[in-house]
This record gives sequence, structure tokens and C-alpha cells, in this order.
Amino acid sequence: MREFLDIALSFPPIVFTFGLIVVVLYWLTVIIGALDVDIVDFGTDGNAEVEAGGGFWSAFGFGAVPFTVVLSLWITLGWIVTVLGTTWVRSADGVFIPAAASGIATLVAGIGVGMLGAKLLSRPLSRIFADAPATAHADLIGKVCLVRSGTVTTGQGQAELVEEDGTVHIINVRRSVHEPDGIDDELFDRHSKLVIFDYDESARTFLVVPVALPGDIAIPES
Repeated sequence: MREFLDIALSFPPIVFTFGLIVVVLYWLTVIIGALDVDIVDFGTDGNAEVEAGGGFWSAFGFGAVPFTVVLSLWITLGWIVTVLGTTWVRSADGVFIPAAASGIATLVAGIGVGMLGAKLLSRPLSRIFADAPATAHADLIGKVCLVRSGTVTTGQGQAELVEEDGTVHIINVRRSVHEPDGIDDELFDRHSKLVIFDYDESARTFLVVPVALPGDIAIPES
């Protein structure tokens, strides 16, 4: 274990090690629902669009796969390549390889193989995202969703919406800043049911209220 840590924290694996830690923490945060993730990003044209990572990523063939997925694959594969490469260099008997040269070569291999591997693994994923049915955000207004994050506020929140055909949407939701007084904060906690009543074009988020509102409280205007 000590030898493994020594390799993981040496150059060049350390370049990817800290990135891998961030990736693991990021996905753990996503799993527990404490972080918004635009896996499905509802664009301003009203159609559901898969988040592409921009023109730079599209140039490498990653346009149909979320940026976070591509980056996670790249870092993970790069880390594996550099750890294995460093292990091989250290265990090579009778072969003298300058540390600087071997380190740079292993780093380049990690970056290159990581990118290639991420691209190859992204191909089947891109078909999955490409085959996802397009949904206008207006079609989701009036539907019930389930809170996935710890809570929903005017600044953060995430919910899951399952349609009749089984299609699952992970959407970013917010409480309205015009929400009237008297609505209990506990009604926005994890696993609570909310109703989508509007879509905020500028923030690209859905506005929600609890399914059950007190009789004297009306749905706020957006």
C-alpha cells in the first residue's frame, strides 16, 4: 500500500491523482443529490439538449456527451496509464532511463491514451444521449417531480421527473423569489413532491411549489 501511494503521489501520476480525487468527490456529491448537474440541459429554444462541452470538445468528437463524463473518463484513464507506466519504469531491471525523460514520456502517454480511451468509450454513450427523446421545457410545466437534492431554495436544487413512458429527467429546480410567506421549508426537503409551474429562461431552471399548498396560498407568479 505504501509503495502504491508513493507511485500515485509521484510524477507524473500526481498530475492525475488530484484530478481523480476531485472526480470521485464530484460524482459522490451527485449521487447524494447535493450538487446540480446539467446532464440534460434545457436550452432557450425550448428543446432538451444534451450538454456538449463546447466547440473545443466537439472538435475531438465529444460533442454529444456531457463535459463532466468526458473529463471523468479522461482523468481516470490518464491516471491508470501513468500509474502503470511509472510502475513499469521502476521495475525495469538493467535499463537506465532518465527520470525526467521517463516522467515526461509517461505523462504524454497518459494524456494521449486518456483522450483516445475517453473518445472510444464516449461513442456508445453518445448514441444513448442522441437517442434520448427531445422534450420542450413547456411540456414539463404542471408535472410533479421528486426532490433529489437535500433541499430546494431560490439558489439551488435538483429534482427527478419520471414521465408516463418511463423517460427520466434530472432537472434543476428553484423556489420562486416571489413565493408568498407561509410555505413550510420542509415541503422542499429531499423526497418531497413538487409541482413545476414555470420555467426561468434566464437562469434555465424550473420554478416549483409543493404539491400540497395551504388553502389560502396561491401559486406565485414568475
